[in-house]
Amino acid sequence: MIEKTLINDIEVEYEVVHRKVKNARLEIKTDKIRLVMPLNHFNTTEIIKNHEKWIYNKVVRIKQMQAESENRKLNFDLGEEEFKTMVKELILEFTKDLGVDFNRVFFKKMRSRWGSCSSKKNLNINKYLRFLPNHLIEYVVYHEVAHLVEMSHNKTFWNIIAFKYPDYKQVEDELLIYWLCIKKCLETLE
Repeated sequence: MIEKTLINDIEVEYEVVHRKVKNARLEIKTDKIRLVMPLNHFNTTEIIKNHEKWIYNKVVRIKQMQAESENRKLNFDLGEEEFKTMVKELILEFTKDLGVDFNRVFFKKMRSRWGSCSSKKNLNINKYLRFLPNHLIEYVVYHEVAHLVEMSHNKTFWNIIAFKYPDYKQVEDELLIYWLCIKKCLETLE
C-alpha cells in the first residue's frame, strides 16, 4: 500500500509492507522508501514521525541523484560480446588479485541490482552494465568478486573494496545515478 506524508514541505511517498518481522524498519530501495511493518502493527504515523529527519535527508538525496541522472549519457558503443569478454577478463584479473576462485559467470537482465554472487561461487552480471562507463563496470565486477572473499556487506567486505577503491562511496553514488538513468531508458533498451 502506498501512503504519503508531508515533511518540510516535501510530499513523501512510501510503500507500507507487512511481513513476519519483530520490529518495523525503513528501507531505501534505489529511489523508493519502504516501511516494513510487523503483521499486527498498523500505526505508520508514529514511525514516520520518529524518522522524519532521516527520511527527509534520503528524499533530498534521491531528488539530487535523479536531477544528476538527467545529465548522464549512456554508452552505446560497447557491444554485448565485447562487454562479456571485458567482464570475463576482469573477473580473471580480480580473482587472481584476491586469491579466490569462481565457478561460472552469467549475464542477465536484472531490475534491481548490477550484479550478485551466489554461495556456489557463481557471478551474475547485469547486462545493462555495458551501457555504463568502463570504470563503473570494473568497480561492479570487483565488488562481486570481493563477495567471493566475504559474502556480507560488513566491515571486512568494505575494507576489501576500499583497498582498491578508496573513494567507493562516490562510486556507489555514481552507480545509483546511472541506475536511475537506466531505469528511465529501460523501455528503449529491451
